[in-house]
Amino acid sequence: MLRSACLRRCALLLCWIPLTVVVIVVMWSYYAYVVHFCWFLLTCSTQRVAFLCLFHVCFGMFSWSFWKAVSTPPSFPSAEFQIVPSDSPLYEQEHGDSEKSHILLEITQRLPIHTRTATGAIRFCHDCQLIKPDRCHHCSVCQTCVLKMDHHCPWLNNCIGFSNYKFFMLFLLYSLLYCLLIVTTVTPTFIRLWLGQLFDTCVKLHVLFLMLVSAMFAVTLSFLLIFHIWLLTRNKTTLEWLSVPFFADGPSSEVFDVGARANFLQVFGMKKALWPFPVFSSEGDGHSFPLKWQMSSNNTLAMNGHRAMKVIVSPEGVSVTIAPHD
Repeated sequence: MLRSACLRRCALLLCWIPLTVVVIVVMWSYYAYVVHFCWFLLTCSTQRVAFLCLFHVCFGMFSWSFWKAVSTPPSFPSAEFQIVPSDSPLYEQEHGDSEKSHILLEITQRLPIHTRTATGAIRFCHDCQLIKPDRCHHCSVCQTCVLKMDHHCPWLNNCIGFSNYKFFMLFLLYSLLYCLLIVTTVTPTFIRLWLGQLFDTCVKLHVLFLMLVSAMFAVTLSFLLIFHIWLLTRNKTTLEWLSVPFFADGPSSEVFDVGARANFLQVFGMKKALWPFPVFSSEGDGHSFPLKWQMSSNNTLAMNGHRAMKVIVSPEGVSVTIAPHD
């Protein structure tokens, strides 16, 4: 038991190594850009002030979104999805999978659950002792079930899910802008350094590595951001992209896709003023989500209702009659 606890603590400490590396690289990039590039190499005061202002705005937004993505804990399913004490003995007493599935099926009648396992059974987490809501998965690193889990990010040492997916998207966006700003502003000086027109060895090394590292991260972040924008517009998580979710009538990869605009609003919310900022504004509670077939049914009913209404104007007044028309 003691050995297992020690191994667990060592694993938790190792999980902080990637995040520590990211923090060190970011702080070094700040030092290299502000001190070695802006103060030592730039001779025009106006250009220096402009670059520093743009840099600190971008750095501030990047740091804010980075902190929110790291510090926001993943959302855990509410108590209604946990096995209540009255149901727990019945579930534990049953030894057959079919009997246990029947008990879980009876419990889920009062829950908004549509997803199933590949065999058609109710998704149940034995570690957390709860029925998994739609799009919820158990993270083996965080040792908890996460609502609308996208993935576990080792570079942030956190699970990305319903509570912080918006922060993660903004982190990718501002990280890319941060790298592109460095690449754009440093490129002319980088060319002069490469051609040997500037000879300060210390400054030269810092600026050369700053340019190369920023360009490398910019390319990587571009692909990652484009991928997650694609997922966002189709209302998919990374786990759902890797493994198609199952329902009572079989697998479906587009059941949560209710349109690009509605998909975007689920993550960023209705208030446009909050979209650029890492402030929680996502729609819903993370336990249930609009389904494509439900939206289609609602739209069909609305269209049929609209087509069924016909206004007939008579000399005596206006009367409304039910008269379908094309």
